[in-house]
Amino acid sequence: MNAPFIVTCPYCGETVEIYLESDVEGHFVQDCEVCCNPWEIDLWTDGQGRQLQVSRTDGLDS
Repeated sequence: MNAPFIVTCPYCGETVEIYLESDVEGHFVQDCEVCCNPWEIDLWTDGQGRQLQVSRTDGLDS
């Protein structure tokens, strides 16, 4: 089952819905559907549920 996440692209600022399998965790790279720039995604589970962080691959997050 895919779990949707609503994220904001750290490059173009667009809001994008991404779907990740419920058993996926870890660190990976995915391109923005709008501007095609690569995101670094960290996905983990804590006591509250699944958590997701999206950042720029160039380290220049604002």
